[in-house]
Amino acid sequence: MKRSGWILGVSLVGLGVVIAAPASHASHDVNFGVNTPLGNDGSLFFSISSQYFDRDARMVNTWGRRFTNPDDLAVFLQICAHSNRPPEVVYSYRRQGMTWYDVGIRSGVPLESWYVVVQGTPQGRYARPYDHWNRYQQDPRHAVKFTDREARDLVAVRMAHEYYGVTPAVAMNWRKGGASMKTIMTREYRVRHGEDRRGDHDQRGRDHHQK
Repeated sequence: MKRSGWILGVSLVGLGVVIAAPASHASHDVNFGVNTPLGNDGSLFFSISSQYFDRDARMVNTWGRRFTNPDDLAVFLQICAHSNRPPEVVYSYRRQGMTWYDVGIRSGVPLESWYVVVQGTPQGRYARPYDHWNRYQQDPRHAVKFTDREARDLVAVRMAHEYYGVTPAVAMNWRKGGASMKTIMTREYRVRHGEDRRGDHDQRGRDHHQK
């Protein structure tokens, strides 16, 4: 028990050291080819989620149809990925009316798994959750808590950042207008692997090349 506490303490100290440093993650992005029609956003998002969260496609498809909001599917899979509880139990917590934050706490999700490494303090919709995180880094007694919307935002930036290998700043910029994760992830997929004829990615491209 003492050894576990020591390891956790060292991990948190190390995390505090790197929180202001640039992050680098290998991209999870793959081309699904003809297996996923580009016109089907729902199926494409399920495929991307299956790849990113390393879950069987049938499992993602089954659970995905239980959530009316695709963001909630991603948060659910994020919690399952960092939890010591089976998906059925995680889902039962949510069905009891718990916030995603409380579901994470009940499921044993480490607080740091919600956050990605950033430079400086993010603004806009990410300002409050990262302000809590920075305070917690300075004093672990600080109570961190965030809303369902903020939980979705945090998972959105982590998913885009790690799946496509863009900087957290770019991922946050994609999310700043409140676009769903399904929209963000499938739109970027089309830019990289298909033909996006909507012409709404000029700014995305500039942001990507500036990273």
